[in-house]
Amino acid sequence: GTNSTAMLCGMRERGIRPDVIIFADTGGELPHTYEHVALMTAQVQVWWGITLHTVTMTRKGQPITLEQDCLNKGLLPSISYGRRSCSQRSKHEPMEKLLVQLAKAEGVTEIRKAIGYDAGETGRGRNAPPSKTLKKGITETYWYPLREWGWGRDECIAAIARHGLTQPNKSACFFCAATRRSEVLRMEKEHPQHLARALAMEEKAQAKHRTLIGLGGKRNLWANWLHNDAAQGKFTLDLEPVHLPCGCYDGESSANTPVRDAAQPRSL
Repeated sequence: GTNSTAMLCGMRERGIRPDVIIFADTGGELPHTYEHVALMTAQVQVWWGITLHTVTMTRKGQPITLEQDCLNKGLLPSISYGRRSCSQRSKHEPMEKLLVQLAKAEGVTEIRKAIGYDAGETGRGRNAPPSKTLKKGITETYWYPLREWGWGRDECIAAIARHGLTQPNKSACFFCAATRRSEVLRMEKEHPQHLARALAMEEKAQAKHRTLIGLGGKRNLWANWLHNDAAQGKFTLDLEPVHLPCGCYDGESSANTPVRDAAQPRSL
């Protein structure tokens, strides 16, 4: 997303070479994100000769997308229920697994993880512990370079432009509960096939559990949003429901910027 890409641009400008760059793929991104990942895969090869690693969630040793996992269980992503375990299971755990493997292979005991929270985000990560033990003898410490550099959203966008890169646009699962009502209606026009898959997930969860919880959270079914919009022929922006920010979102809103394609340099 925007912050993660800007963070890599800033490292390039400062002569900082990351050792590992990871993209945690839920399998649920919209096409523009995968196009941007392909662009950055080529770019980091040019800049540093580094291979961008892609990791995915696994079940019984086999890769599985978050979408398929939800369909198998007849459930929605955990953020729809007010929790964030979908991000933990589909992104953080696969990244940590790879980091532990690489650390053991290289004999590294401390990993310095760069996280793309920008200077305009006043709440995110403020109470996070400074480090975490991944496995016995391997510690992960956190670094927030965008805040250190004083880069907010505008500075991130400007940095990407300086390097002649395409702006990433929003990075998030197309079935995420942090998606706004207006974005769902836009998806109907721009990505109808993806919307149909999201609605199928919501419909299966409703049929199995008969709850009032939809992809948009409690009493917020995307199917109802679309039905009401079609019936009225319009929608009202000030009726956007307020959602729990997604822990992995990296888009245009500074309130919801996540750890996404975080650069993971080893301790120097």
